[in-house]
Amino acid sequence: MNQTKKEEIKKTLLDFTIKAVEKFLKENPSLKFYAFAYDCYAEYAEVNLGFNTEKAFKKKLKNYQTREISRYYQTASEIEKLKYNTKDWEYQYIDTTYILTEEQLTKIFNDLPADNYVSWKKFVKKLMEIFCECLVDFTKTETYNKIPKTMDFMVFCIDHDENFENAIERLKMLNQSRPVRNKVLSKVGIRCF
Repeated sequence: MNQTKKEEIKKTLLDFTIKAVEKFLKENPSLKFYAFAYDCYAEYAEVNLGFNTEKAFKKKLKNYQTREISRYYQTASEIEKLKYNTKDWEYQYIDTTYILTEEQLTKIFNDLPADNYVSWKKFVKKLMEIFCECLVDFTKTETYNKIPKTMDFMVFCIDHDENFENAIERLKMLNQSRPVRNKVLSKVGIRCF
C-alpha cells in the first residue's frame, strides 16, 4: 500500500470518527466513559466505534456473576477481560464504516501473489496498523477532548478475532516504532508496557 492510499484511508477514518463521535456525544450528554475502541473486522476493512461506561460494565458484570457462567467472572483478570471485551459493551457499534469497498478488497486480494494467504495476512496486519495510527490521531482532536472520561479512560483498536492483550501489544509495537508518540499514548490511556 502506497503512502498516498494510507493517508487517504487515515483521513477517511478520522473524518468518520469525528462525525460519529460528535453525533453520539450530542445524543448522550450525561454519559461518562472508561473506554473508546475501534472494533474492527480488518479483513473486510470494517471499523466499528464503541464506548462503554462504568455503570453499564457493572450491570453486565453483575448479570454474568449471577448466572450459571458466574464461575468465569471472579478473578481480577477475568473481570478486566470482560471490561475490555467490546462485544459486551452497552454502546458497541455506535457507528460502522467500511474503509475499502468490497470491489477494492477483491482487487487487492487478486493482485497479491498466490502464497497461501501470507501476503493477504500482511495486508490485513498493515490495515490494522493504519487503523491504530488513526485512533492515535483521533486522540489529538477537539472531539476527543469533548468525551466525558473517567480517570482511567483508555482507547484501543482491536480486531474481531484477537484478545485485548494483543491489541495493546500492537499499540505498544506502533509506539516503539514511533518513540515520539510515547507521551501521547500514555496520556490517552494506551498502556505502553
